[in-house]
This record gives sequence, C-alpha cells and structure tokens, in this order.
Amino acid sequence: MALKFCANLNFLFTENAAPILDRFRLAKLAGFRAVENSFPLDVSVDDAVRVQKETGLEVVLLNICTGSLQGGEVGCTSFPDKEKDFKANLLRTIEFAKALNCKKIHLLAGKLQQPPTKDNHITYLKNLKYAASVLSAENITGIIEPISKYGVPGYYLNSYDDAVEILEKVNSANIKLMVDLYHLQHIKGNITHTIQDLMPLIGHIQIAQVPGRNEPNTSGEINYEFIFKVIKEAGYSDWIGLEYKPISGTNQGLNWIKEYGFSL
Repeated sequence: MALKFCANLNFLFTENAAPILDRFRLAKLAGFRAVENSFPLDVSVDDAVRVQKETGLEVVLLNICTGSLQGGEVGCTSFPDKEKDFKANLLRTIEFAKALNCKKIHLLAGKLQQPPTKDNHITYLKNLKYAASVLSAENITGIIEPISKYGVPGYYLNSYDDAVEILEKVNSANIKLMVDLYHLQHIKGNITHTIQDLMPLIGHIQIAQVPGRNEPNTSGEINYEFIFKVIKEAGYSDWIGLEYKPISGTNQGLNWIKEYGFSL
C-alpha cells in the first residue's frame, strides 16, 4: 500500500501571491493528483468547478467557511453567540463541497480571546451533533483537529484527550479526527502509539516538520522516514495533506517525496 499526498493550497504554491485558482494549476503541473484548501471566499463555485475540471484534481478537504468573521477566530463552532453563523457557514461549505465532490470538511473550533467556559463546551458538542446529522445526509465527513498553542494560541480544541472524549459523545461515523503531526508533536509527542491507538477515529492526516513547519526531510524533531512506515502499518490509506511551509519554494522542496521512496 503506497501512501498518497495532497497539496495544501494554503501553504504550497503561494509564491508570488498566486491566486487560489492558479495554485490548482501549479499543483497539477507539479504532479499532484489531489489538493486541500480553506473555503475560498473570493472564488465562485462555477470558477472552482471549472478549474477542477481543467486540472482533474480531486479536492480532498475544505476548511469550513468562516463567513464574515474578521477577528482571527479560526472558525466559530465553539462560540455560544454564533450558532446561527456556524450553521450558515456549514451549509454554505456543504454546497461548495458537493459541487467539487469533496468528502471532508474541517469544522474549525474557533480561537478564544478568554479561557474556555462550560458554554463553549456545550456549544461545541451541540454544533458537532448538528453537523453530524447534516453531513450524514450528504455523505460528507466532518473533521475536528486539535491545534497547539504554537500554531494558534487560544484555539478551543487543543487536546487529543478532549478530542477523543468529544468524538465519543458525538458518537457519529460522520465526525472524525484530523491528526496533523506538527500539532501532535507539540501537544503530546508519542506519535507512534498515538497513531496506532487512534487509527479507528482518524479521518485525515497532515504533516510538517517540527518546530519549523517545513518539509518532512528538513532538520527537526520528527523522523518522517520512520513515521511514514508507522502510518502505513497502522492501515491508513487515505490522503495525507502537505501543510508545511516550503523553505525555498514549493517545487524545489518536493524532492523529499522521491527521497523517501514515494511518488505523486
């Protein structure tokens, strides 16, 4: 079983401030077969569908639309005063995802300005249960991701233990866990056993080196040659998102794929 990698268009092919639709084309030229991305607020559904047909790229995952949020909240799933916004953003993202045949939506929890409260927890669970019912009808999986304080200070979901507890309470096959190894290493380490233990819950994986968030073969804390074997042996066969910051340009940094014996 070969691992397969998709380009995260928020991080890759951003040189010269390339517009998002041009990043689709650049990913195709580089040899990618799939991409993932935040909801593109400045792109119409028709234009997105057009470039997808042009390139033939699979859209693996979309971050939920953040609507009119302007304060760096990174979603609002845990915000008690924004439940209507969450539902509207979810429905808007579902329509975009359906047009692109995208089967995963990242339900961003939100960045809090104050310590979390019981109301945040109640709202988060309520919104995820709502999302589970809506997404199930559309055959789309909702993804939740623990994000470390080094990535997004104040992000509501910043614990794998909390994420597992939440998934158990939501109790839906349509809400899964995203494991970004950059955040996993920062939050708890123990990558091998965490992947093995949580594999039944995992719906998506992303990668980057730690602490620089660069290519997997750059200097850092994670031995990706070993970790890729762990992922394969654990039985993960879905896409792995490349959510890293290229050191010297996207194409120049893709040599790690052949170096580790993989191909696009």
